[in-house]
Amino acid sequence: MHAQDIAIQLLVAIERPPRAKRSFAWPPRVTRRNVVAPFEGLPVRIGVYQGATLVGRREVSVFIVFGRAVATNRQLQRANAELRRARFG
Repeated sequence: MHAQDIAIQLLVAIERPPRAKRSFAWPPRVTRRNVVAPFEGLPVRIGVYQGATLVGRREVSVFIVFGRAVATNRQLQRANAELRRARFG
């Protein structure tokens, strides 16, 4: 993974009974202080954001990997733009 890269994984599920709690409004706004590094099993140069919440009846988990420990403004803007475009059918 190059320093300027980002990877986003969204997992959507409907569980009965629901396991997730509503912990943030959708879409989340990822900020530099939400990005954690180092993350278990990854090189120290990699930063990670993760979260889970309820969106209606759906449980949504977000996992974002940044190519650097401290995400740049451009990386944060790109990640937030992608999250705003996500639709859950």
